[in-house]
Amino acid sequence: MTRWLYLARFFAVVPPMPLLMIGAFVVVTVASVGVIVVEPTRTAGALTPVLLLQLFGNSSGFDVPARRGHYDLLLTHGEARRRIIIGHWAASALPGVASWLVLGVVSRTTISGDERSSLFTMGTLTAMSLVSTIPWAITVRLPRFSGAIGWLLIISTMSLIAPGMLVLDDGWRGGVEPWLQTAWAVLVYPPLLVGRHLEGTDRLLVLPALTVAFASLTVAFVSVSRRDIPLEAAQ
Repeated sequence: MTRWLYLARFFAVVPPMPLLMIGAFVVVTVASVGVIVVEPTRTAGALTPVLLLQLFGNSSGFDVPARRGHYDLLLTHGEARRRIIIGHWAASALPGVASWLVLGVVSRTTISGDERSSLFTMGTLTAMSLVSTIPWAITVRLPRFSGAIGWLLIISTMSLIAPGMLVLDDGWRGGVEPWLQTAWAVLVYPPLLVGRHLEGTDRLLVLPALTVAFASLTVAFVSVSRRDIPLEAAQ
């Protein structure tokens, strides 16, 4: 427990993301709270800016700052590599998760009706899980924000050449092809899930996306744990 507290203090002093990004989370959270209070019917949509920022916040990159010596205090003092990368991932995800929880609590305490619990549904939890895992895993060996930029490039390209593939089709039960198309839409654009309850067979829609998230996170953990991270030569 002491080691985890030490890691928490370390990443509080050396955050994986710029402080400007944390400030952006604060601004977006305040603005989204205002939307929820003033226009409760837009509660689900109020989470979209947080998910977008979470996409960038989790694309923090581990190897590049590690090679530059930012984490030498951890890497050279006997700290378990597995614990370090878990701490790095948690620190990357924390601001977005905190913003989501704030919005969820506000919606639960200030509004009524179906929108009251829309930010704590299974669909919303899945969307937050996807943007809190896959971008970090993709970017672990790349420069900061690489995963988020690539992800947004895929979304923008698909919205141009195949906009119908970014729609959550409720008729996906009609066959394998509609299911694959809808599952792909969920993976590429998680905000589609916000507010959905995902009961019964609806959970099959998110199974591929969650599998990708778990697999990418596992590969990233193993990759960082088992290889050397040489320091970059001074320029």
